[in-house]
Amino acid sequence: MSDDILGIPSAGADATDEPLGGGEVEDVTELPNPEDFDFDAFIEGVRPGRRAVKVVARADLMAERDQIVYRAEQIGDEDETEAAALLDRFREVTALIEESQRVFVVEARSDARSKAIIEEVGPEPAKNTPEHEAWDDKVMLHRLADAIVVPSNVTVDGLAKLRDAVPSEYAELWGAFVETMTNPVRRLSADPNFLLRR
Repeated sequence: MSDDILGIPSAGADATDEPLGGGEVEDVTELPNPEDFDFDAFIEGVRPGRRAVKVVARADLMAERDQIVYRAEQIGDEDETEAAALLDRFREVTALIEESQRVFVVEARSDARSKAIIEEVGPEPAKNTPEHEAWDDKVMLHRLADAIVVPSNVTVDGLAKLRDAVPSEYAELWGAFVETMTNPVRRLSADPNFLLRR
């Protein structure tokens, strides 16, 4: 179907679009002058990278949530009363899981501070030995406990218990710490549409 059929005269194959402002656009942006950059002021504003991560205390409740879904699939539309009760319990369990979440903030640490922590832990044993594995684990726990700034009362012993109870949550914290040390502004360009959650 052509534009002529729609009642719009065709401009022909040689026609080109003209910019609304007319003519070519001229870039008048001034190039930055390196001499205008105040390095001292920039350094004064520099802060260590930080990332926030949610840690879940009651991840075990996900099993009950799964079981509710399986049961709901079994009954289908046969029993509306049970379906309503399952939905209520599903929402209760979901709320319990969400309420058990806490936000932890992890901050980057300098190499000098990391070295000081390693010295506090003690001399490094011979590599590829059980002693070295235990030492390495201890260093990781001490470095992570030192890097967590919110909450402020995190301990090495507490982190060890978290790691043993819920390894996935410990891994979340360690991953956030690694990110602060390597690329704290990763995903900066991501622009979540918060309006979709309203």
